[in-house]
This record gives sequence, structure tokens and C-alpha cells, in this order.
Amino acid sequence: MAVVALNWELGADWGHIARFLPIALGLRERGHEPVLLLRDLSRAHALFATHGIECLQAPLWLRQVTGLPAEINLTETLFRFGFLEPEGLMSNIAAWRALWKRIGAQLLVCDHAPTALLAARGLGQPTVVIGNSFAVPPLAAPLPPYRWWMAHGSQHGRLAETDRRLVYAANRALAAFGAPPLHSACDLWRVPQRYICGVPALDVYGERAGATYIGAINQPDAGEPPRWPEGEGPKLFAYLKPSYRHFDAALDALAAAPARVLAYAPGVPAATEHRHRGRVVFSPRPLRMAEVCAQADLGLCHAGGTTELLLHAGKPVLLLPMQMEQTMTARRAEATGACLHQPMNGDADALRERVNRLVTDPALARAARCTADEQPPRKSGLDMLLQGCCEALGPG
Repeated sequence: MAVVALNWELGADWGHIARFLPIALGLRERGHEPVLLLRDLSRAHALFATHGIECLQAPLWLRQVTGLPAEINLTETLFRFGFLEPEGLMSNIAAWRALWKRIGAQLLVCDHAPTALLAARGLGQPTVVIGNSFAVPPLAAPLPPYRWWMAHGSQHGRLAETDRRLVYAANRALAAFGAPPLHSACDLWRVPQRYICGVPALDVYGERAGATYIGAINQPDAGEPPRWPEGEGPKLFAYLKPSYRHFDAALDALAAAPARVLAYAPGVPAATEHRHRGRVVFSPRPLRMAEVCAQADLGLCHAGGTTELLLHAGKPVLLLPMQMEQTMTARRAEATGACLHQPMNGDADALRERVNRLVTDPALARAARCTADEQPPRKSGLDMLLQGCCEALGPG
């Protein structure tokens, strides 16, 4: 039996923590002991306590870094999490290593955990990198720009300088521990086993030769069964966050559409729910997505993990991104012909037209069915990852 540390450092929402449950249970079935080091423990008890899986707080960079321009690639995003300050990195490296030593970790699995990957250098423990395509960037120096759809000739010098600055700070921190240096930011993710929890068509950096895509790993059978509105028209599932800048406009567009709308909008104001009663059914709790995707005809979400679930089921989706990673996903998904995309800075008035097209355009449904036919079986991806973890541990 080996102790396996599952490490999550950056990101938000359910995606990372939900991915860890089937991985942890699969490792346990193979005779290993998973221990989770999590960025956010607020949902850990509800998800893991009944399984007896230990969850601990991961070391985090909490101090706000100011005075930086809007980031143009992942390297610059890491500047906001300590990668400009060697002494701060030293503190977090020491904290990660102390936690791993305390639990006796023999394998490190890192999901969007760049400082953990830095701390792992030179330890001699096998390390596996997992995550969606955004969190597992290409091994390219410098790391590619976020806005791949725009010309970046004038930014090449900035990208190179960004890479140099991160390497300088990281190597000063690594030197304090006698760990091998980075040559480029991408070396953080340069380990023998890297698994992208997604599909090539939705890779935010574009499909990569030689990459290992294993599809989404999640819990589609957890949650409440869907209860659709009565009546006629296609079934449309919407996952909407009240913090979305056009939340009210999106609900108005859904209520006006010739469709039966079931929405999960955590924290929706009671007055808003009442205003749309009779046109939109709101679920107070997360839904069983395996049933939702099987029964729905259409989807609407913010271009997070729900996107792949719906496309895997062959359902067209309207995507309403709220941040850069989601924008990158939305543009890749739109390129399949199976999705529509409302830009972050788009006009709220355009939402009604896009929702109406989602409901009425048969070309979207045809493209979605074609996209679904290209997806790998879900179970095989999890099995591949678990097998890789066992191989990384070696015999014994």
C-alpha cells in the first residue's frame, strides 16, 4: 500500500474536488491510501467524509499582488500567486514538503498545483500531472498566449521576458532547497505522466500531438434527478450563476424561448425565481448530470466542465463565459459547430437571439451528434489514469 497525495492549489468551483473523488476511490480499490490536500475545504466533508477519505488544507498564496497588467498567458497568471517572489515561494515549498512528509506521501498527483510541482522538484517522489487543458499547458517556451485567436507578433518579447522573470524567481527558491532549476516555465509540468482530463476538440491551446487525453473525470451519477417542466418543446438545461453579468437577461431569454427550461442557479434570488415561475423550473440542488444529459435536447452554461458533459451526450450548447479560461473553451467549442458563444463583453440584447437560435437551428444538433461520436468512453479514461498512478509507484 502507498500513500498518494492528491494536490489542488488553484481554481474554483466543483471541477477539481469532484474529479478527486472517483480517483481517490479508484486508488483505494487498488490498495492505496489517498490523502487530499485541497485549496478549498468547504465542500470536502460533504463529499468525502462518508468515504473516510482524509482531507487537509493545501498551502496557498493569499497576499494580493498589485501593479501587474492584465495577464496574457499562464506564466503571468502565476505572478499573482507568488511566482515573482522567491522568499514567498520558499515558504510555500517548505509547507508542501512538510505536509507530504507528515502524511508519508509516496506519489504526488497534482491538479492545477504549480507551486506543489515546484516543491516536488528534487524530492525523488514520482509525480503525476492531471487537469483540464488549461491547467496542463503545452511544454512550450514561452507558454502560449491565452488569446490564440488574435495576432501576437508584438507580444513575443513580453512573453519571453515573462518566462525569464518566472524562471529567475523560481530558481532562487529552488536553490535554497538544492533542487534542480527550471529552464523555462513549462518545466513545471514536465513530468513523464501528464493526463489532460478533456478531449482534443476542447483543448484551450489546440489539439496537441502526443498528448494523453482521457476525457472528463467527474461524478455524473451524483445529485438530484431532473424534473422537467410539463408541456411541449425541447428540453433545455441551463447552469447559470447569479454572479454572471447578464444573469437576468439570460433568464429572460430562456423564459421567452419555445423550450422547457430546467435551471440550476445556485443562490438565485427568491424574487427572480418567482418572476420566472411557470416558464423556468429551478432546481435548489445540483442535478444528476448523467440523467440531465441523456434527457436534455439543449444546454446552456458558462463553458466550464458542464460543456464537455453535454457535448459528450451530443447536445448543442450556448456558452456564456465569465473569465478567460472559459472564453478559451467557448471559442474551441464554437469551432466544432455544435456550440454558440456569447462573448464576455457581449451585448445583453444578443442573448435572446442566441437562445432562440440554439432552440431552432438543426445544424447545431447535427454537429453535436457528430462531436459526440468522436468522444472516448468515460470509464476508460479513469482506468488509464489509475493504471498510470500504479505504474508510477512501481512494483511492490
